[in-house]
Amino acid sequence: MLADVTTRPRIGQPPGVQSDGSTQPRPSPTGSPPASGTGATEDVSPTTPGGWLAVPLAGDLPTERHRLPARVTRYWRWRAFCSSLPLLVLLVSGAIVLPWGPWWVRWGVVGVFIAVIAAGMIILPPIRYRVFWYAISSTEIDVQSGIIFTKRSLVPMRRVQTLRSERGPIADHYRMTTLKIRTAAGSVSLSGLDRAEADELCERIGRLTGLADDV
Repeated sequence: MLADVTTRPRIGQPPGVQSDGSTQPRPSPTGSPPASGTGATEDVSPTTPGGWLAVPLAGDLPTERHRLPARVTRYWRWRAFCSSLPLLVLLVSGAIVLPWGPWWVRWGVVGVFIAVIAAGMIILPPIRYRVFWYAISSTEIDVQSGIIFTKRSLVPMRRVQTLRSERGPIADHYRMTTLKIRTAAGSVSLSGLDRAEADELCERIGRLTGLADDV
């Protein structure tokens, strides 16, 4: 199961609620019957507005969140440049060889494309770096990602089926690895992990899930 989440799903009846909908008093810690009338104490356990006990997610504590290394922004910029290079070569070749309009239209399209790619390479990687984090507990993997829209995904540890690490020439230069975590419902990627950190995560997740990872 792979789902975007803001709170952990809750299953069953809230504490103190019986199957017929009636409520029963919560016993006091000392075993004495609950107080009644004026002066009775109230249970102050943290709950949601609906009365459910609040259960934190793996990434709810900022101290449990892990960030990517700062050099990942340079890696993302070079990867974006290499990805857009074939289309840029095609547009320039078309502007030179094919008579598909006035010269200023052809080169104007090329100029707009270059401006968009340059702006994306300068502006988007730092935003993506600030938004992204991941947290891992013994029961789940909590990941936040996005640039314009922020997405938070929760992967139950018991649903993990395969782990795969990928890296190309640019990732090798910056000592980066992309870790893909697959479940029956989809996958989530941790792009730009330090190589040693990715190996440690593979070992930890494999140990928690009982998987022999295919890295």
